[in-house]
Amino acid sequence: MTREPVRVARCDSHVHTAFSPDSRQSMADQCARAAALGLDAVCFTEHLDFSEQSRGYYCPQAYFSELQRLREAYDGQLKLLAGLELSEPHQHQKELEWAQTQPYDFILGSVHYWIHGLFPSQMQELHMDVADCFARYWDEVLQMARCGGFDTVAHLDFPKRYFRVLKYDPAQIDEIFQAMIKNNLTLELNTSSLRRGMDETMPGDALLRQYIAQGGQYVTLGSDAHKATVLYRDVPTAQAYAQSLGLVPVWYEKRKRRTLAL
Repeated sequence: MTREPVRVARCDSHVHTAFSPDSRQSMADQCARAAALGLDAVCFTEHLDFSEQSRGYYCPQAYFSELQRLREAYDGQLKLLAGLELSEPHQHQKELEWAQTQPYDFILGSVHYWIHGLFPSQMQELHMDVADCFARYWDEVLQMARCGGFDTVAHLDFPKRYFRVLKYDPAQIDEIFQAMIKNNLTLELNTSSLRRGMDETMPGDALLRQYIAQGGQYVTLGSDAHKATVLYRDVPTAQAYAQSLGLVPVWYEKRKRRTLAL
């Protein structure tokens, strides 16, 4: 007998735990919060970063062991998905190829460090030129999109979360979206900027409309929660807005794109 596909309507596709260097939240606590919120699925997208402070932190064996334990504990109640947030995958081909061989459901591609190994908060503290930081960031994102090999581009306009402004060349953004569509990459709608006092998601309205104009159709939805208290925060609002624009909210299982149930 063919098993009925799992209906997933409420999913947070970008969640971190203590398996990431910048979170102290246990995976068990994130699961408990997800179950209390009535979510259907949650994807644990731990950081695989290559900064001096993060290199070597992530332990996939321990991660998969705890994930399997909790899958058994929440069987039939909550779908737990294996994810990875891989920084600068175009610069780390060996690690990207490794990730492609592992039992991940979902791989996010991110640009976190793009000038001398600095995080944007550090660039801000050093009073680096904002326009130059953005220009060099977009160059990296374009290279990442052209590389492909993962599933979703995370928090596309990431620097704005720290610089509180957004600078870009529309023609280069078009190139990024064209490369994404060519390589079957989805755009993430990341809600973490909203709880940091900003009035739009990452990306916001202007870039979402540009994505649509270039033929983009799909978005994943993620809170980027590093604490259980913000799990799924603002995701329903982002989902409703995406749908109002005609975008299709999706989630991933076994690296396959699946549409969220209405």
